[in-house]
Amino acid sequence: MQGSILQGTGKRPVPLRLDALLFDLDGTLVDTAELHVDATNAALATFDREISRPDYEAHLHGGANDDIRHFLFPEDPEGKGREYVDLKEQLFRNSVVQLDRMPGLTELLDWAAEHSLKTAVVTNAPRANADLMLRALGLADRFDAIVVAEEVPLGKPDPGPYLEGLSRIGCTAEAAIGFEDSPSGLTALIGAGVFSVAITGAGDPAPLIGADLLIDDFRSPALQSLRHSILKPPPL
Repeated sequence: MQGSILQGTGKRPVPLRLDALLFDLDGTLVDTAELHVDATNAALATFDREISRPDYEAHLHGGANDDIRHFLFPEDPEGKGREYVDLKEQLFRNSVVQLDRMPGLTELLDWAAEHSLKTAVVTNAPRANADLMLRALGLADRFDAIVVAEEVPLGKPDPGPYLEGLSRIGCTAEAAIGFEDSPSGLTALIGAGVFSVAITGAGDPAPLIGADLLIDDFRSPALQSLRHSILKPPPL
């Protein structure tokens, strides 16, 4: 049964019971990749620097801002590093005009509500970014908890943010499914012991191959099969 569902190389079993869905934000609920890349290079330009898209994907995508400022400004993470982070995030927020939900997300959230599943957003984005994006998506009231990196000791790839999310909604890792799009987020999910679904979109799936399930987006037939395999109708 599982062989027909799982497409990644993760080792976690399909949950026997499902109580919660956990979601990353950027790249999972909404495609903001280009906005972040543009804001990153606009902010770096003030320091006479730039970063290529491959290097962005390899070193910055999905990372916590504390890790990013140390990576970009190892010589001055507390000065120039913090200045860069503040500027980049403000430029990103200024660029947010209209956002579209990822394909199939609305249907998945409706399905979760129909089955009384708890939902949480777990993101490395600052609180101001998370609140802005969720409002723009019309999702500000659709989640039971929102965990941001600045409110936990360590951001992803540390599992702490996902463990905090599970704690806030009163669910166990064994009864949850998590959705991610970045290697750092996937590492956090795996570390928290949550069944992991990686959204590859049009990108290279190789960095996410350790997930329990790989999907293009929330419309994936593989995700539908997974849902039905967990919430089976009771026997007559």
